[in-house]
Amino acid sequence: MCLNNNQTVVSKVRTVILILSLMLIAPITLVPFQVTYSPLFDGDNAFSYLTDQCDFGPRPPGSENLSECREYIFNTLVQEGWTVSFQNFTYRSVDCVNIIATWPVQNSTITVLGAHYDTRPHADQESDPEDRTRPVLGANDGASGVAALLELARVLPEAIRSSIEMVFFDAEDSGYIDDWDWIVGSTHYVDQLTSSKRESITAMILLDMIGDVNLRIPREASSTDSLQDRLWSIAADLGHDDVFLDTPGSSILDDHRPFLAAGIPAVDLIHTPFPWTWHTLQDTPDNCSPESLEAVGRVVEYFLVELTASTVSTTPFPTDPPIDFALIITIALPLAIVAIVALVFFKRR
Repeated sequence: MCLNNNQTVVSKVRTVILILSLMLIAPITLVPFQVTYSPLFDGDNAFSYLTDQCDFGPRPPGSENLSECREYIFNTLVQEGWTVSFQNFTYRSVDCVNIIATWPVQNSTITVLGAHYDTRPHADQESDPEDRTRPVLGANDGASGVAALLELARVLPEAIRSSIEMVFFDAEDSGYIDDWDWIVGSTHYVDQLTSSKRESITAMILLDMIGDVNLRIPREASSTDSLQDRLWSIAADLGHDDVFLDTPGSSILDDHRPFLAAGIPAVDLIHTPFPWTWHTLQDTPDNCSPESLEAVGRVVEYFLVELTASTVSTTPFPTDPPIDFALIITIALPLAIVAIVALVFFKRR
């Protein structure tokens, strides 16, 4: 027995449609490399790093307070064995400095951890106009991300530190003040990357405003989906899904954006909508929490240990597909299927 020609064509078209349908509905997932590890990140210790920064007072770019805080960050990292360098640059006649910490021996592939350490020069979200030109202390918006990185620098297993680079960005939070842009330090850092260094970065994780007492971190809209998926899965496993909310969040202009623009998978761990203390004089340690810092720190710590232990792929976090590809999948492909079915139908007639 054999099929006639028309039956053969119809059979082949049905097979193609079935295969394409399965491709569209089948989930594409990254199977993580399982590790047995108990995070050591201590929220109380991280909180002490937060208050230490605030003891210097407000820390806008170019200020003496920021210079003293920079030395504090430098000394804290060096005491833990990290190699620390300063990346100097000038913006609008202000001397700025990114702080870069690496392990003495560095692997060929790395994960960049980032946080800004400057604070906003003006509390422009204050209700009283007379307070809107006063500087922000920045316990949450500035000190919290730095505090988490310093605690990670202390507790990360030495075996994985060679796969980590920590960058403390200057000049992130002065946008719209005296014609300044946002994210100046991170933009400079990415602009200075060589092509080989850029290709060596597996992922970038940004920690920003992670200390609020009522911390909530939804999925920031511009962040790399595959990277978010893994972090949110770890958060659920560790019991921190009350902080890492599996809901869509806003798209934020933040220090992860230059990395995304350079084709590097990146995620912004940030409290949104912004807490009520944002860019106000109430951004103080008493409105921050060791528990919030610990929830984020332990998720990131576990992620780094798991990623470094994995040898499955050097690029485990594919960047999100461009919009043109999405349009092809959602519009062009179904139209092509309809055209093929119509062609076979009329041919049979």
